[in-house]
Amino acid sequence: MTVLAYNLANGIKGSWRVVFVPDELHLYVEFSQPDADTNPVDSMSVDDFLAWRPKGALHERARDSLVSLICKALTGR
Repeated sequence: MTVLAYNLANGIKGSWRVVFVPDELHLYVEFSQPDADTNPVDSMSVDDFLAWRPKGALHERARDSLVSLICKALTGR
């Protein structure tokens, strides 16, 4: 199974990333800690991620990065 992932923001405690599983048409955002396995069940939808008020600078950078990524994808810039 192919999984495409893009790091949105990295910090000491871990990283936020957006993940797409093309075979399942599943798109989600997850926070992964260093040396920890990730589980899509523990992830959140892109809608939920964007609806949350950022809980810190890393979370805010991740949100801003995701918004920028979406804008670039839609405008081609």
